[in-house]
Amino acid sequence: MSLKRSGFTLIELVIVIIVLSAIGIATSSYISTGVSIYTDISERDKELNSTRFVMERLRRDILNALPNSLSVSVDKQCLTFTPIIKSSLYSYDFPISPLSAVSASIASVSDYVFNSGDKAVVYLLDESELSSAKVQAISSLATEVITFTGSVSFPLGSPSKRFYIINKTQSYYFTASELILAEGCGQSGSIMADNINGEFDVAEPTLQRNGLAKVTFKLDFDGQEVPIEQTLHVNNVP
Repeated sequence: MSLKRSGFTLIELVIVIIVLSAIGIATSSYISTGVSIYTDISERDKELNSTRFVMERLRRDILNALPNSLSVSVDKQCLTFTPIIKSSLYSYDFPISPLSAVSASIASVSDYVFNSGDKAVVYLLDESELSSAKVQAISSLATEVITFTGSVSFPLGSPSKRFYIINKTQSYYFTASELILAEGCGQSGSIMADNINGEFDVAEPTLQRNGLAKVTFKLDFDGQEVPIEQTLHVNNVP
C-alpha cells in the first residue's frame, strides 16, 4: 500500500511569499507612520511645555514690574523692565520737592534685606525717568525709617504716597532660536527656551487700565510657523 504525499506547489509558495511581503510592507509602513506621528507630537508637546513655562515666568515677572518701567527695543526683540524688591507708603516728612532730607518716616516694612545698589522710586511716569531725580539711592531701610546716601528731593509725590525699592533691570530677548533672560538686551544670561522666536510690544497705561505687555511666540512645527500670543498686565500703580 503506497502513501500519497501532499505539499505546496511552487506557485502556491510564490503566492504566499508575495502575500506575506505585501503584509510586511503594509505593517512596516503603518508602524513607521505611527512612530513618525508620535515623534512629531512629542516634539510639539515639548515645545509647547517650554512655551508654557516661559509664559508663566513672564507673567510673574511682569506682575511684579515697576509701573511704567517697561520698554521694547526698536526691533521688538527685547523687553526690558525693572522688578520691584519692596514697596511701602511714605509719611509727611518724606523729601518731596521743595522739601529735602537724608532720612524720612515710612510705613512698616518687613522681610527686606538691603543690597548695594538699592534705590527708592517715587511716581515714575516713563521708563526714561529711571535716570532722573525720581530715583534716589538708599543706604539703609529700618522698620519705619528710610535713609538715603545724601540729602535728596523727589520732584513729584505719589497720589497714593507710595514708593518702590528697585535695583537692577531685567530683559527678555529673542535670538535666532532662543529666548534669553539677562540684565540687558544682548547680554549673556539664562536660556529660558530654545527653538523659539517672537516679538514684544508694550501698550502705555491709560486712565482705565495699567500698562500691558504683549508677547507673540512663533513656534516652528515642521516648517510651519504657529503664533501664540500672551498679554501681560502690570498690577502695580505709581
